[in-house]
This record gives sequence, structure tokens and C-alpha cells, in this order.
Amino acid sequence: MVEERYRYRNIVYTFLRWSILTLAGTLCYSFLWAPSHMGEMALAYLLSFLFVASYYPVLRNFREARHKIFYRRFLTVLALRFVFVLIMLVVILMVTKFHQIYFTVSFIILYILHSVIEIILINKVLQTDN
Repeated sequence: MVEERYRYRNIVYTFLRWSILTLAGTLCYSFLWAPSHMGEMALAYLLSFLFVASYYPVLRNFREARHKIFYRRFLTVLALRFVFVLIMLVVILMVTKFHQIYFTVSFIILYILHSVIEIILINKVLQTDN
């Protein structure tokens, strides 16, 4: 039980470390090459981070659940996350008054980057399980 909690905490800390490095890279890039669009890129980073990080409570309970229940939860959360991402993307694009192309492209790139980090960490957990 303690080892499982430590493993989950290690996964979350690894995700946070990679996310902080991603944030630093995003801010450095926007500061050096597009300082007028730093707000759009920071908002895109925050939004992508929140949506990908919202999956980790489901990951925490994957050991106790049977495979059928886990896959149902996983796919349900994945579908809900996708719907919420689209809704928030449309709301932000309608409400805010900034260059939408920088925000949209940054959001898509950062969401894919956060998702890749998430998939690598889930794969690491599944490999250590077997």
C-alpha cells in the first residue's frame, strides 16, 4: 500500500517536473521570439496542463479496479476531457480579444506535449506492473 502510494506520487512529481520544464521553455520562447504574445502562450499552457493533469485521479485508482471498469473510466474521462477542451477553447476564443492563431497553435502543441508526457508515464507504470 505504501509502495503504491509512493509510485503514484512519483508519477505525479515526474509529470510536474516535465510540465515545469515545458513551462520554462514556453516562457523563454515567448519572451525571446514573441514577447507580445506571451499571455496567449501562458494561457494555452495553463489550459493544456489543467486538462491533462485532471486525469491523474483516475490513474490513482487503477490498481483496485478490474480491467473492464478501468477501461470504462479511462475512456469516459478521456471523452469528457476532449469535450471540455473543445468547449473551453471555443469560450476562450469567443471571449478574449487577442491573436487567436498564437493561442490556438500554442494550445494544440502544448496539449499534445502534455499528452505525450502522460502516455509515457502511464506506459512506465504499466511496464513496472508486469
